[in-house]
Amino acid sequence: MKTDWTEHEVSQRFHAYDDRIEARFGYQPLIAELTGSHGTAIRVLDYGCGGGKVARRLRAAGVARVTGVDIAPTMIEQAIAAGVDDGLDYVHIDGPSLPFDDASFDAAISCFLFVNIAERAALARVAAEVRRVLKPGGAYYVLDTNPRTTGVQYPTFRNGEPGIVYRDGDARPVHLSVPGEGVFDVVDTHWEIPTYRHAFETAGLALAAVMELGFRAADAGGAPGAHADADGSKPFVLFKATRPPR
Repeated sequence: MKTDWTEHEVSQRFHAYDDRIEARFGYQPLIAELTGSHGTAIRVLDYGCGGGKVARRLRAAGVARVTGVDIAPTMIEQAIAAGVDDGLDYVHIDGPSLPFDDASFDAAISCFLFVNIAERAALARVAAEVRRVLKPGGAYYVLDTNPRTTGVQYPTFRNGEPGIVYRDGDARPVHLSVPGEGVFDVVDTHWEIPTYRHAFETAGLALAAVMELGFRAADAGGAPGAHADADGSKPFVLFKATRPPR
């Protein structure tokens, strides 16, 4: 059964999850790529913002304005409670439609959103709505777990079971280590890279880059030699899709 992220308990447990590995090896490269390509004097949409952890990191990196949206009311409440300012706000949405004008954002991101969507057609609907609110030449960055790296144990999570081959669209168990609470089990959808490409193309976005992001045990903390089995693997994949210029 797919995880229902709108449930209060699910949102609370996920908010407590320590995302330091995602931050070091996923969010940092994403933010560096985004600001390197677009600068910081921009407006960014965080579609599927959860509790606002990445939105806050974007603001800390100097991005002028960040707007986060999510379907989970509890997550939006958590994001607002963590702090808003003149350049950071959050909006609850009921579905893929966005309450923003056409061409109102310079860039958009979604972190671990597509793996939480169970229908291929819904991926394209999200991408199409993001395309609508992007300015011509704007970019949509999608960060997800790498479908080519499953069953590997990382310091705080494991996506999929060792020895299992997942097909496109399969349910894939994810085990998250929550400090003081043990393991939090959720279920993602396993999407292969061509499925992302198809979603972007269907939405009218051009796939500009696919970047598999690597894990270095030496940068993950822990005792010397810890997590050696995962060293050099690529737990995350970052897509950059652009709205064509006028």
